[in-house]
Amino acid sequence: MVVLENPPENPCFGCGPHHARGLRLEFTKEVGSDGVDEIRTSFTPHADEIGWPGLFHTGLHFTVLYEVSYWTALTLGGRLMVSTGPGTYAHQRLPRVGRPHVARARIAPWDGATRMIRATTETADGKPCGTLETSWRFVDRTELDRAGLQLPDYLLSEVPP
Repeated sequence: MVVLENPPENPCFGCGPHHARGLRLEFTKEVGSDGVDEIRTSFTPHADEIGWPGLFHTGLHFTVLYEVSYWTALTLGGRLMVSTGPGTYAHQRLPRVGRPHVARARIAPWDGATRMIRATTETADGKPCGTLETSWRFVDRTELDRAGLQLPDYLLSEVPP
């Protein structure tokens, strides 16, 4: 297991380590039981993160799945990528408030310039909660400049000119 570096200046709601109201997710790179690299995060929904009483809010559940997908794209994809669409989200059961859960994601075999990432969440005892499949593509500096995005140096260092 390798803990992934997350700079303290990261402003993200999902993974920013100092975001006042955020999820503050932390990620590790691990090798799955089948020998395939994956990115993981553990989370325990809080009482103020509900949709229905006792259940993690659906949008926050999606956020966890999307965050682990992003970190998978960045870490296993080798450089900064952007999502090309929301993909397919489904849940069998929403995570329960106060109980630990795991989210994990893997990058699928390459398909040209697009990378498919499949993320899952499950309870601590392995019961499936949800899935998210998203497509990602590499981004270059010209595209970022055209969009007017001012990314922090730690992300720009991953983007070729």
